[in-house]
Amino acid sequence: MHTSDDSRDSLPLPDSGRFLGHPSLLWMLLAVTVGTNFAFYGFRAFLAPYAADTFFANLPHDQALAQANFLFAGFGALAYATAILGGWVADNVLGEVQALRLSLWLIIPGLLGMTVPNREIFTLALAFFVLAIGLGIPLTVLIGRNYAKDDPKRDAGYTLFYLAINFGAFVAPFVCATWIGATYGFRWGFLAAAVGALWAAAVFEWKHRRMPGANDTVRFRRTGSTPLVTLAALVLVLPCAWLLAHPEAMNRVVYTLIGLLLLYFIVSSVRRGDRVQGQRYIALLLLFVAMVLFWAMSLLSASALNFFARDHVAPLWHGHLLGLSWNYLLFQSVNPLYILILAPVMAVLWPWLDRRGINPSTPRKFGIGLLLVALGYGVLVYAIQHLQLPDGKVAAWTLLACYLGSTIGELALSPIGYGVIGKLAAHDEAALAMGGWFFGVSVSYDLSGQIAALTTTGGIEAYARVFEWLLYGGIAIAAVYLLAAPWIVKLMHGVR
Repeated sequence: MHTSDDSRDSLPLPDSGRFLGHPSLLWMLLAVTVGTNFAFYGFRAFLAPYAADTFFANLPHDQALAQANFLFAGFGALAYATAILGGWVADNVLGEVQALRLSLWLIIPGLLGMTVPNREIFTLALAFFVLAIGLGIPLTVLIGRNYAKDDPKRDAGYTLFYLAINFGAFVAPFVCATWIGATYGFRWGFLAAAVGALWAAAVFEWKHRRMPGANDTVRFRRTGSTPLVTLAALVLVLPCAWLLAHPEAMNRVVYTLIGLLLLYFIVSSVRRGDRVQGQRYIALLLLFVAMVLFWAMSLLSASALNFFARDHVAPLWHGHLLGLSWNYLLFQSVNPLYILILAPVMAVLWPWLDRRGINPSTPRKFGIGLLLVALGYGVLVYAIQHLQLPDGKVAAWTLLACYLGSTIGELALSPIGYGVIGKLAAHDEAALAMGGWFFGVSVSYDLSGQIAALTTTGGIEAYARVFEWLLYGGIAIAAVYLLAAPWIVKLMHGVR
């Protein structure tokens, strides 16, 4: 997977002019980013409830929720796993620009196929969407292609990119789930998501020829490469759909692949005979485990916490507020809204702490992230045990507080994690290490599906029991990382 600009720094910068101090093509890519994330998060917001009500309604209630949670987890696991394949295709077959271009157009039929309320057709369409979205991984790299390596605006450009992702993720649940899906039926929510994908594809088609690297000659690129990649995606749909329908097989594949990846880095470290690099890989592995566990807890937001909000959380308001009636799916916009508000604050906070010599080390930030997501579940445990309303539900503010803890934890862990991978990995394995980091989120999705399945039997008490495990387990793991942080820092050998 392509993760840095080092291999193609010699590409000429586009002569696209500047707007508000940034290259004009950046704003085009930001529009594409909003559209693709609108599509992705638009249907992700209601995927689990839709599946439970449409495809598993014949099952007992607890089994229907469990199967829907497994489907959601499988979708997320495959989406991040195929990003590795998409990165390889971009690097070796199509080039970054053409890979993204193909991805944007292939996303649309995947979403349209999901409008068909037939489980087999839906699963095939979901698998096709997952493969298409994997091809779009070069979008992150193309942001940097618009800047010289030493351009001081470069970091600001990536900050705008991060905000564009979350703006799309914030708006999408309002439009696709709460408005169109809840009012006219969720199949129309998929169609609304497809409109966002069409916008992204049309905008990129308009300007893609001006992108640096639009005519890249890559290792295996030949005339007809695009049809061949499309055909390969169609061929891979069937095995991907089979994995989505068989969670136990998905488990085996995910853990086998991550085990092989870890084995590769162990063997590589031994062969190098470089003590410093070997210890850095140990540090990277420890941070990797923390990242996987954090996201396993955080990703419950669109599965178990989605059903929890539907069945056990009181409305935040009654009637209409600013013309909007309450729907539990509005909670799906909370995390990106928090990020839009808090990301600039955190971006200022770390340098401020650094100037005073009290900026936490990277391992300690990971521990803080784990602690905060655990404490978020603690709020829900306390609410269920002590603050239930007369109808047996809990107040909406408690779930908002849970999401706040998770979001601050994400901002403490996720951006720092992506930044440190390329520094800890050997130079010639940095791309593979980043691919492994992405693939770790596949493991997180899989774990989150297994955790979510534990909440489906026993009503609100089952949620309280699982949330309590997450609270105490998360605190214990966070404590280990906070205490071990100085040792992990030593293993990093100067990398910050």
